[in-house]
Amino acid sequence: MLWNLMMHTLMGWLGAYFFILTPERIGIAILAVCMTQAVDQVRLRKMKWAEIESLPEKERKSATAELEKTINRDLALTFAQNVVIYSSVVLFAAHAVRLNGWL
Repeated sequence: MLWNLMMHTLMGWLGAYFFILTPERIGIAILAVCMTQAVDQVRLRKMKWAEIESLPEKERKSATAELEKTINRDLALTFAQNVVIYSSVVLFAAHAVRLNGWL
């Protein structure tokens, strides 16, 4: 979470004059965040399967069935939530940099 926050703040800071508050530039910010979060979905999926593999053999079968049943919904909700949060971070950071002349 902290890595994502720092990465998207840096994207906003370095793209301060690119991520302007116009519909086109907001759309590009959302698209950029969608790409970063799509890659993050791979990490999240691997992390969830690693948790299952660390369980004892007896619990693994039921946990695997439960994970297979819910993983797509959980990842979709996480993706949507993170796109909203980190798009806001990118746009807010870019706006703060422009207002304060930090670049």
